[in-house]
Amino acid sequence: MKESLDALKLISYIKTSGSRGLHIFVPIRLGPTADEVLSFAEALMREVAAAHPKKLTVEHSIAARGKRVYLDPFRNGSVQTVVAPYSVRRRPRAPISTPLDWSEVRPDLDPADFNIGNFHERLKRRDPWANFFKSRQSLGATTQARR
Repeated sequence: MKESLDALKLISYIKTSGSRGLHIFVPIRLGPTADEVLSFAEALMREVAAAHPKKLTVEHSIAARGKRVYLDPFRNGSVQTVVAPYSVRRRPRAPISTPLDWSEVRPDLDPADFNIGNFHERLKRRDPWANFFKSRQSLGATTQARR
């Protein structure tokens, strides 16, 4: 996903979900509707999944996914919610939805490793999302090209 977003010259940020997954954010300027953003996300995720069919899928059915990673564009819908960064989740070990630097994303990353028991150490580090709101960008032609 990062490579595809970089190719589109879109700045992106990643965080743990506070559960098992990761969430990718692309800060955008006002303009596109929620439907346009969702259409863009769906098209991009279909392209990325098609390029890596053994590892990634947009298949909604858990049974049809197998062991592939599910790319879920639907958090971009107009009435969908997503856990806020730094939120503690009600799960064993109280994991925290943690903003990451892209360099921290590795195959062995376990989102549950970021939890209330060790988060005080994390807060001593530079916030990898410090420039998030300064990074708003236009989807512009990118949105149109994906339709």
